[in-house]
Amino acid sequence: MKPIFNSRDLAITQACVAALFFLLIPLFNLMGISSYTLASVLHGLGATITVIISCYSLHQVYPLLRGKKESAAKLELTLWLTNVLVLATIITANWLYIGYRAPDSGQQWLLHHNPLGHTVMMEFKEFVSLFPLPLGVAAAWILRRFRDQLSEDRGFASVIAILVTLMWICLMIGFVLGIGLAKLRMV
Repeated sequence: MKPIFNSRDLAITQACVAALFFLLIPLFNLMGISSYTLASVLHGLGATITVIISCYSLHQVYPLLRGKKESAAKLELTLWLTNVLVLATIITANWLYIGYRAPDSGQQWLLHHNPLGHTVMMEFKEFVSLFPLPLGVAAAWILRRFRDQLSEDRGFASVIAILVTLMWICLMIGFVLGIGLAKLRMV
């Protein structure tokens, strides 16, 4: 007798439930009172969706490394989608940064209570969070430019894998530090 669910169905269900819970995190900002509530929700949703899509991009690298034929086209589409989401998240982050730098705001509170925490959490986070865009664009461009040579030269696939992995790591660092910063003091 065949099982009712196969492992792929269970994995997709798990991913959907995890994505739903991740998407609920930024909606808690709607309960806060701030002039930047909309920006916080948009940035949080953008960052969360970006991290989820980047995880999917990272998983699409494996078939590319194994040499599967249609994997390059799927990965390229996902990379461009990730790049657009990264850009939108950076734009909403800049919108939030206005409130963060305002008098009697998160920056002032953090500088007063924990200057080292400000340097590590905010300054490092800002710096690292900008890296995913050029890394993702470079990976997508290399994939587009050298798609025909992927089967002959495995070096291109390896470079793409490194770029996508670095993009994902930088996104995760920015995401985790962003959540940590939001929990210290909501703007």
